[in-house]
Amino acid sequence: MDLLSAYPPATWPILVAAGALIGGLAGLLGIGGGVVAVPVLIEVFAALGLPLDRTVAMAVGTAQANILVASLTAVSAHWRAGTIDRGLVRAWLPALLVGTAAGLAASAVVPAAALTTAFAVASLALALKLGLGERLVLARSLPRGLGGQVPPILVGSLASSVGVGGGTLSTPVLSLFSFPVQRAIGAGALFNLVIALPATGFFLAHDQGTAGRPPDAVGDVAVTCLVALSLPALVVAPVAARWSGRVPAVLLSRLFALCLAVVAARLLLRN
Repeated sequence: MDLLSAYPPATWPILVAAGALIGGLAGLLGIGGGVVAVPVLIEVFAALGLPLDRTVAMAVGTAQANILVASLTAVSAHWRAGTIDRGLVRAWLPALLVGTAAGLAASAVVPAAALTTAFAVASLALALKLGLGERLVLARSLPRGLGGQVPPILVGSLASSVGVGGGTLSTPVLSLFSFPVQRAIGAGALFNLVIALPATGFFLAHDQGTAGRPPDAVGDVAVTCLVALSLPALVVAPVAARWSGRVPAVLLSRLFALCLAVVAARLLLRN
């Protein structure tokens, strides 16, 4: 069977448009594309008649691979621009990896409906934080000691299990502690890469040989869907990263918050 004809024709312009949006979000806000890719891919795979468990696994796996590809160019652009906070990366990286491993282990056993609900709740919480901006702050500095390891563990576990980019969660979490937004965005782009790399390997190896998947699937990654999402993201992400310091962050954040709320509502209604 031809890989492209296995999907309805409308699939491809939808995925290309989603890919361009993913690249823009990665470059401008350091946000991984999972918040866009997962709900779009759930609709794509559901249209093929896949059961819910397989639909969610394929959506999360393909989204993680897309985050990995998109984050490569975004990280490169932020590194050249000097907007990655190396001190924060050193402080968060070990706990972030621990959380990533825990989230991947959970994703293999937690029911699909619970994962989509967790995704929707995380999206609503993120929308609330982005919408309120600086009005929602817990402290004026990051917690230290063992307490300081809790945020990156939570970010890593949730991001890896539900297909959300690490930067999608780390940027608003850091802003809860009055961390500068531009520094958080650059670090978030790197956190996307750090989480998506092992997550992609996990989903490529997961469910090998299992029936009831699209013909382009390698493990739980749909390769042609990945290409359709990734190519526009690769083009848009570095351009958007160069504009990240010029575009009003408040406007972008609030528009994105509205999109997140709509996505969350759609997933909750599906459940």
